[in-house]
Amino acid sequence: MISAAALLALTTTAFPQPIAANPVALDGLQPYRAPAPTLTRRTEAHRLHRDRDAAIADYDRAIKSGPKKIENLLSRGLAYLEKGDTDSAIRDFTQAIDRKPRHAEAIASRAQAYLAAGDLKHAISDYGLLIRLNPKDSEVYRLRAVAERELQDFDGALDDFKRMIDIAGENVAARYDRGLILFDMRRYDRSIREFDHAINAKPDYAPAFNMRGLAYAAIGETRRSLQDFDQAIQLDRSFAKALLNRGNIYSSTHRYEHALADYSAAVRLSPNDAYALYSLGLTLRALGREEEARTNIAKAKEVEPGIGP
Repeated sequence: MISAAALLALTTTAFPQPIAANPVALDGLQPYRAPAPTLTRRTEAHRLHRDRDAAIADYDRAIKSGPKKIENLLSRGLAYLEKGDTDSAIRDFTQAIDRKPRHAEAIASRAQAYLAAGDLKHAISDYGLLIRLNPKDSEVYRLRAVAERELQDFDGALDDFKRMIDIAGENVAARYDRGLILFDMRRYDRSIREFDHAINAKPDYAPAFNMRGLAYAAIGETRRSLQDFDQAIQLDRSFAKALLNRGNIYSSTHRYEHALADYSAAVRLSPNDAYALYSLGLTLRALGREEEARTNIAKAKEVEPGIGP
């Protein structure tokens, strides 16, 4: 299970950086916000009540004096959510939904609380409610797809990203995410096509070149793989993972001097990356530089004791 912090971060860095061959961590996801006239008042209340306990006490009094107004339930629920009390937040949002079952903001807020609690299944269910309320809201398909991907419901996630594209038009992030899912499913040819779409739409998108390079490597297209890693690095000189991936290709083809340059650069950029340190150590060993090899392998094992034999 990923951490609550990562879940709360769940989507919209439009173009997340990949982590080697694995799908991106669920970083950057912003909560869905349905249009609602109460949003400005809620935001203002949070601004005025920086002390969340004091804000909650104020909302308690407001709810007692006006129990039929769900706006105060929503505001208190959000204060609880910001405080980290997901159970109380879910309770307040559920009460609001019980009173107004079609209240999009309440449903969206409860979905966010479920994410914070690590309850992806209930979050997905709430996104389904939002989709029934507004089948043309592409953002909700994106949020549901990311949660589905985390639960390894890859078919569901692929379908929702496609719906997002159908509604909103060509979308680099959705194409990239579909490519990641297909890569995880080992459908490398299809993943390459998705990364092609992302690159055609945004030719300076280094992560798509990196991931397409990994997909080409997986099907044995070493030359194309290297070309993509070259392009990713040219676009982003600080892209440590692309350097590491290119180093892997050089190492696997016994071009150790080239591998050494890439692994060294990756370690300079990410000095605590155990895999980069270990790979650098193995390459130094292959070049007969045993003392340096032992030093880097030892550093890798300090960072990640289980790495290597």
